[in-house]
Amino acid sequence: MPPSAQPQQVATSLDGRRERGARNKAAVVQALLHLYEAGEIQPSAARIAEIAGVSERSVFRYFDDMEDLAASAIVIQWERVHQFYEGLDGTGDFEQRLENMIDHRLRLFDKTIGVGRASAVLSARSATVATAMNQRRTILRAQAVEQFAPEIAAHVQPDAAARIVDYTLSIENIEYLRSNVGLSRNRVRETLMVALRLALI
Repeated sequence: MPPSAQPQQVATSLDGRRERGARNKAAVVQALLHLYEAGEIQPSAARIAEIAGVSERSVFRYFDDMEDLAASAIVIQWERVHQFYEGLDGTGDFEQRLENMIDHRLRLFDKTIGVGRASAVLSARSATVATAMNQRRTILRAQAVEQFAPEIAAHVQPDAAARIVDYTLSIENIEYLRSNVGLSRNRVRETLMVALRLALI
């Protein structure tokens, strides 16, 4: 083999290792998100490695620790679901905007709750996850208040009305109604509609 071919072979080998490393790293993140969505809030590194099809040592080759992995997964999750935060129809009378808002929020809940449950646990010890959750709450709060801006502005206590709207439509409240109270999706929808009517009209 000519000596001039050796550097090219080395470069090709390095590129192959980098590609495998990138694939394995992505597989680890996807495995964690899959486990979150399946209800495993705090899976072990061994469990993540099993789902990802890599060795347990590989998990910590790509991430400093489990918190670093979780923070990376939350960022990837945002890229996957941010479109579900958008597309809310703010036109129409109060009843139309009410239905649009609640249906939009319930779709978002369905798409994000698995990772959301994990994020709620992780935020207590991860500043990165806590910051991400607060940013998303801010987006949802602004969205809800804007949807009912005319009713809030006309309320005798507009600041209180805005807080009630924000709380009623929060993912945490929907999770409480679904998981703790045990309501079906349709009953949650009905409950949110009645609550917002009582608060705003």
